[in-house]
Amino acid sequence: MKIATQLILLLLIAAMLLPACAPQPAPAAEWDLEGWTLVWQDEFDGPEIDRTKWTFDIGGHGWGNNEWQTYTERPENARIEDGMLVIEAREEQFVNRNYTSARMKTQGLHAWQYGRIEARMKLPYGQGIWPAFWMLGTSIQQRPWPGSGEIDIMEYIGRDPNRIHGTVHGPGYSGGGGIGNHINMPAGSVNENFHVYAIEWEENEIRWYVDDEQYFSLTSDAVRGEWVFNQPFFILINLAIGGAWPGYPNETTVFPQFLLVDYVRVYQRPDGIAGKIGGGPIHVGDMVLEADTSDDQWRGAVTVTVHDDEGNPVEGVNITGGWVGITNRGDTNGQTDAQGIARLFSFPVERQGELTFCVTNLSGPNATYNKDANVRNCIKMEKTE
Repeated sequence: MKIATQLILLLLIAAMLLPACAPQPAPAAEWDLEGWTLVWQDEFDGPEIDRTKWTFDIGGHGWGNNEWQTYTERPENARIEDGMLVIEAREEQFVNRNYTSARMKTQGLHAWQYGRIEARMKLPYGQGIWPAFWMLGTSIQQRPWPGSGEIDIMEYIGRDPNRIHGTVHGPGYSGGGGIGNHINMPAGSVNENFHVYAIEWEENEIRWYVDDEQYFSLTSDAVRGEWVFNQPFFILINLAIGGAWPGYPNETTVFPQFLLVDYVRVYQRPDGIAGKIGGGPIHVGDMVLEADTSDDQWRGAVTVTVHDDEGNPVEGVNITGGWVGITNRGDTNGQTDAQGIARLFSFPVERQGELTFCVTNLSGPNATYNKDANVRNCIKMEKTE
């Protein structure tokens, strides 16, 4: 009887402990955002700037705005410190300029079409100081600015110390004719505190936010020229010194100046996530070759997946391939969709035998394809009927 009582007590204790031992849901990540899926981020938590995410513009030719700085990629001007990206503008003679700074970008590495793009930043201050968080269309090599479009998520000029600007530039509305608006911030806030600067961008509309407060929106029917924002864009972050718009440093301007970036994040809607569009090394992934008889004729149908170095699908890649064997069709072409997948077809085939398809080239905006590094670029099947 004593043993039975002890057993009952043990069972009761176990039952009481079970809820505490039950699996608990994983805590939400700090970057989780309701209604959005994070597709890219840099938290700047590594020992140095991640060159798989960022590259640099270099030089001191004025950058179209009569700016006074030379941009470098030296750690003196751009580095990681305490989990932050630090862009430092210095007063020093360098390559015939008296100021240095940095301009970083994702061009050729990462680009996106639509989504929420945000950065948490603390801004520098002073006359002639001009930090910016912005985007350019990947078509800029084919359509020089402003034809490729520019989206300024955040611009700040030191002579307006409490004002944040959001603007777009395109054909017919560029430079001083750009279309935008501004938000007034509490005195000293942008230089003393971090704020989140963001856009929410969808087809034919862009909205601007500071700390989730919307202060401007623009639709395609409100511009006085071509709407060029339904295409992929890449991100830029820079700290300029001087220029026609902000004016130039004077005796009140203190150096060095620092632009601090806590993080940059890119989100997309769960039902509209697209693969990265071109950019960086791309590779042939899975390939499937099968018969297609949908129109009462037999032909080869190959499905090709393209991915980047991290295994993510890449959208907008042009695939060129060749058919050999029992078909008289040579090259064929296709373009990957949002899942990084393209489907290509041979000519109709009547005789039996072996059919082979080989990828001969991949190409996309700013993308690179090394055929020698992609040994799985051919696939074959046997037609027996």
